[in-house]
Amino acid sequence: MRLVLMLAALVIGGSGMAASPTCAQSTDAAASAETIGDSFTLTSPIMRMDREINVLLPPGYAEQPDRMYPVVYLLDGAQAQDFPHYAREASRMMGDGEMAPVIFVGIATQDRQNELLWRSTDRRLIREWPNHGQSDRFRRFLELEAKPWVEARYRTSGDDAVLGESAAALFIVETFLNTPELFARYLAVSPSMWWDHGSLGADAEALLSDQAAAPRQLLLTIADEGGEMQAGLDVLLAALNTAAPEGLSWSYAPRHDLTHSTIFSQMGPAFLRQAYPTPADRAAP
Repeated sequence: MRLVLMLAALVIGGSGMAASPTCAQSTDAAASAETIGDSFTLTSPIMRMDREINVLLPPGYAEQPDRMYPVVYLLDGAQAQDFPHYAREASRMMGDGEMAPVIFVGIATQDRQNELLWRSTDRRLIREWPNHGQSDRFRRFLELEAKPWVEARYRTSGDDAVLGESAAALFIVETFLNTPELFARYLAVSPSMWWDHGSLGADAEALLSDQAAAPRQLLLTIADEGGEMQAGLDVLLAALNTAAPEGLSWSYAPRHDLTHSTIFSQMGPAFLRQAYPTPADRAAP
């Protein structure tokens, strides 16, 4: 029971900047009332509530009206969550030429257990968080409401990435395995693959075998969590080695020198640079 509760804390806490069980809270945002980028409210019939979306445009966006841009969707992306920190870091990297220009979009979460997790078969987790388990609904919100809203307002190229950590990263892996066409790039930092007794990893080989060939990217990492976190990810890695579909470019870069609370700040920016290198980086041997 103690192990289950410890692992559950990793799921519900979000990033290392988390402050509550239901909403990943950024200390960067908490320390300042300054809003970075533009913040919008999207009324969502699917979620049956208003949803916060934040947008940071790349340098030179207005001066290049014919240019189309990739979009990076950050989960837990409210102004009071991870958006301010990673939007500033993305802005710095784009300005310094460390990554190619992208439109950076924060998608807020409100009830992380409900929105990022599928329904568990573990009766203890069902009792602890009875509202969890509607990740499919949140995925439909992204597909049918949030992404079309962004694409209708901005010059998007169709090269979309989704970035997140912990429970958000688990949602990213679930999305990649079940609806791989939703994004072109999946950037998952310390996914909570232990959830539901590792059932997603156990299903991974069959789900990968069913995927059509297509150019996609999957980037994975994990900190020093070990135990069921590492074991669940190891099952996914074995499936990728056996059944990765044609066209998939994937990599695994463990960072066992980091912790669950520090890995996102290191590997989030690293994954952005890897997913969207500058032309000079692409040309390098």
